[in-house]
Amino acid sequence: MGLLSFVVPVYVAEVTPKNLRGGFTTVHQLMICCGVSLTYLIGAFLNWRILALIGIIPCSAQVLSLPFIPESPRWLAKVGHLAGSENSL
Repeated sequence: MGLLSFVVPVYVAEVTPKNLRGGFTTVHQLMICCGVSLTYLIGAFLNWRILALIGIIPCSAQVLSLPFIPESPRWLAKVGHLAGSENSL
């Protein structure tokens, strides 16, 4: 959770427009807090193995969606694709 709380907002801040960056990063942090709280509540009634199996669902969705995520403008500029970097902004 600690690594994701740092890495994802940095990526989100790179790919969102200026007027939406704060909102997107705030919602990300809020969803982390809600997810941890929900897991704690569900864990009071279910076995930890079942919780681990439920956790596979969002992880699988993220892995399957990785090919559709655009490269960040910073990465495109770093590798020399300046036109692509400007277009993604």
